Amino acid sequence: MTSEALLIVPSRAAADARVPLWRSEPYRLLFPLGVLLSWAGVSPWLLFAFGLTEQWLSVFHALAQVQCFLTCMAAGFLFTMIPRRTATQPAAAWEVGLGLVAPLGTAVFAFREHWAASQLFWAAGMATVLQFALRRFGARTAKGRVPASFVWVLLAFAMALIAPVLAGVGAAGGEDRMWLHDVGRNLALQGVLASLVVGVGALIVPHLTRGDAPSEPRRFAHALHLALGLVFAGSFFVEQLFSAPLAHALRAICTGAALIPAARLWRAPSLPGLHRKIAWLAAWALPVGYALVALFPAYRKALLHVVFIGSFGALSLSIALHVALTHAGRGQSLDRRPWAVGAFGGALVLSLLARLLFDFDPPHLRLWLGAGASCFVLATLAWLGLALRSMRVAPDA
Repeated sequence: MTSEALLIVPSRAAADARVPLWRSEPYRLLFPLGVLLSWAGVSPWLLFAFGLTEQWLSVFHALAQVQCFLTCMAAGFLFTMIPRRTATQPAAAWEVGLGLVAPLGTAVFAFREHWAASQLFWAAGMATVLQFALRRFGARTAKGRVPASFVWVLLAFAMALIAPVLAGVGAAGGEDRMWLHDVGRNLALQGVLASLVVGVGALIVPHLTRGDAPSEPRRFAHALHLALGLVFAGSFFVEQLFSAPLAHALRAICTGAALIPAARLWRAPSLPGLHRKIAWLAAWALPVGYALVALFPAYRKALLHVVFIGSFGALSLSIALHVALTHAGRGQSLDRRPWAVGAFGGALVLSLLARLLFDFDPPHLRLWLGAGASCFVLATLAWLGLALRSMRVAPDA
């Protein structure tokens, strides 16, 4: 199986022609929605940087970027990829509908600071994707073995359902239980996406970057991934009860031990296309980012953006760009390194650097905050310039 075969089925022969495109390829709706919600997430920083508001909407920013933007990108990919890998039915109308409504509801209620309602919407969306995946991988007609790394995907959805409960119980329990709130918050903002990066990245990155065929699960591979995933989840309790540097070191070890061997990250990209190199570097940024936080805990908030922007954001957009163009039969255009791919990658790097300087140079806070947000918007505009036209046309059009 080639890289392209894993990510796309461009012909209608592989799907029921009676199924509308928005169900067989839900990424066409979810990817653009995710980008729009990312703009909502960075808009408070732009307004603050230009002195148009003094509100510090840090919680809304975090929820919009992780639970809306990145979740839309992940859901769009999983809704599209899983039926192709398992040769099962595409997403139902209600599944796609909830996939679209959940991040919108999360963003609206988070902006209005109705935190419980926002988390109910997010949990409902994640539960929808979870049952979608379980039903198709468990179907009698499903083809192909479940990759060992997909244990992390199941753990991600489990964290998504548990995190709001822990956060709510902690917030309601007074100061003595606020540590539970912090565990739930960090599981939601870090644990879920990091687990998805490991679970999906271990399968996709080798194909995207080198065209490698899926590796068969080795003996005890599922158990090893489960053990690493559970230690990773437990690190969020370690952070609150014992030591933050130790917790981030555990995250670096667990994500690295799971992702690096499974994706064979020591092998550089061999296929042409700048977006493949961006995806490869983004995969490395996950364990490296956590290692940097463990080594320099005083700069935790800044260095975590190596994970958020450098890994979550860059990997999501790179894979989404590949999916959008290959589905439209335009994948070869990425091999020629168009300027927009370089602009997209470069703007993300500048956004990350500006966010780091935000903490390292506090006197110029507004400058770096505005620069980081502006560069992120420019990165997504470059991405849309490449992907949007492809998402508007049918396969083989």
